[in-house]
This record gives sequence, C-alpha cells and structure tokens, in this order.
Amino acid sequence: MQFIASSGDECAAFFQDFINADRKLLCVATLGFNDVCLHFPLALSAFPNVDFLFLVEERPEVSEILRQVATRNRDALLATLVGRNVQFESVAIVAEDTANVAGRRAAKVCAASIGRSYTDIVVDASSMSRGVCFPVVKQAYEMSKRSGGANAHIVVAGRNRPSVKAASTSSDAPQYVHGFQADMDTYDVRKAIKLWIPQLSEQALASLGRIHRFLEPHEACPILPFPSWNPRRGDELLREFQIPILSDWDVNLLDVIYAHESDPTDVCETITRIHRSRADSFQASIDDPARTILSPAGSRIGSVGMLLASLRLDLPIVYEESIGYTSSLSSVPELSESPPDHLWHVWLRP
Repeated sequence: MQFIASSGDECAAFFQDFINADRKLLCVATLGFNDVCLHFPLALSAFPNVDFLFLVEERPEVSEILRQVATRNRDALLATLVGRNVQFESVAIVAEDTANVAGRRAAKVCAASIGRSYTDIVVDASSMSRGVCFPVVKQAYEMSKRSGGANAHIVVAGRNRPSVKAASTSSDAPQYVHGFQADMDTYDVRKAIKLWIPQLSEQALASLGRIHRFLEPHEACPILPFPSWNPRRGDELLREFQIPILSDWDVNLLDVIYAHESDPTDVCETITRIHRSRADSFQASIDDPARTILSPAGSRIGSVGMLLASLRLDLPIVYEESIGYTSSLSSVPELSESPPDHLWHVWLRP
C-alpha cells in the first residue's frame, strides 16, 4: 500500500484540483463534541458532487452536556448542508451483553453506501473513534483494490488544545480492532516473538497496562510524541509511565520511539522501518515468526499513522474502546472561530 499525503493548506488545494464534474464523492464522518469534526464536511460542502454519511456513535455513558455540544455541531453543519444528500446512521458501540460491536456495526452501515457508484470515499477521522474509523477505512481501501472500485481517502483535523475537554471511560477489555487481527491467535503464530508498539498518551496508563497483560509481548517499544507543540510533553509522559516502562514492560530506554505528534506519515514510516528491520533479522537467525502489534492511545493524527502502517504491513491492532465520556463543562461553549492547527489528507493507493 502506497499513499499520497497533503497537509495544511495543501488539502484544500488538492480537493480543488481533484474534484471535477466527473467525480462523485461520499464523505463518511462523525459529529463529535469537538468542533474540528466540522472542518472537512464544511470544506467539502463547497462541491455539489459530494454526498455525506454521518455515523452517530451511540454509547451508554455520555454526559448530557456533551450531547448538547454534539447537537450544536450538528445544527451548525445542517445549516450549511441544506438541500444536500445527507444521511445519519446510528452505530451502537456496545451491545446489550456489553460486547464491543463498534467495528462490525460501522462496516455493516457503510457497506451499502460505499458500494454505490462513487468514484471516491473520503473518511473523516477527526472525531471518529478508532473502533469505528479503522474498519471503515479498511473497508473502503479493500474495495478500492477491485476493478472500478472507488478511491479511498482519509482526512483528519486536529487542534493542539481541544475546544472541549472530555474524559473517556474505557471498556476495560482489550481486543483486536475489527478487521485488524491478522493471523494472531492462530496455530502458526503460537510461538511468535511479539513486539508491542503502544502510543503513549495522558491518562492511558491503566488501559495500556491491561493491553500489555493481554498480549504478554516479548518486547515493547513505546512511541513518544516528538516533536510536539508542548516541548515537555515527552518528558511528562516518560514520568507518568516510568514504572511500567522500567519494570512491568522492561523497556530499554534506547528502544523508545520518537515520532512527530502531528505527522501521521512520520509515525507510519517509523513503524515500517522498525518492523521490516526486525523481520529481516529474525528471519535470518531463528525459526520462530516475529510479529509487530500496535496500540493507538493518543491523538487522532498519530493514530492515523498507525492505521497507515497496519494497512501497509498487515499489522494487528489491539485497543480498548471508550464506552462513555464525561466533562466538567457547565454550559455549551461557542463554536471556535480559529481553524484547526493541523490538517491532513491521505490518498490510499493499492
């Protein structure tokens, strides 16, 4: 898998040149509580040949104030999309028996729309959860490899400081993202030497600890954000994860990975280089297979980099789904007038 990436103002320039009268696009997005979710749908609304499918992620534990903020975003969007082909579809994240069904439900909802006569599918990852976004992107990418299939694109917008701060409630149940298990848990890899690459993030200590116990990897190479808009963020994360890094995970500090906080291509290329070098070394020295497993837990932009690496190398991804969000907000804030700090567009090429 190859890709063509654009960032910042290049994104708008790309779509201006790319979307001509012969193309028919479908934008698949979500309306979260941070207003970065509005950027790309509003930008694409300038083109009459773009349809919109919004996945409404239904979680059992979301505070009322956050629901009101999401409604504000929806109203702002619909005011611009009057008369356009806009569809909203609910996606249950957790089933009645508490099983995580996010990826399967999202893929099922998108199957009918993606299969229509579109030339391009654009998945907006700005506010979409990983359990929903990753399977939808892979679904679009796999269809793009078929004869006459639509091109697959990913877009993501981000801010250094989110407009709405929220705390997530984890499912406490590590599992593979739907469609990203590769050959794990099969007989052929029962003795695989596993390398775990987690994306370190604030307040993810307990979740990543559970994932480590679930995988029991032989090696761990955590990713720290560097460069970062906050130059001290990497040091602060090292302090927060000091105990597991030095004891539970037994990480050699020389194996800590530094990848650009707001550049998914840097994350992807770093993982690619590590995985291929390791695979070549193990193939020449031992008979047991080597596997690299990813765990996104930080920013959406960094997570997109992990997604790109997984699609390129067929790497498994383990995560914990968020079943709810809470916030200390007491009232619905005004929409931000400033544009997102970071914009990325990635065109996936089979």
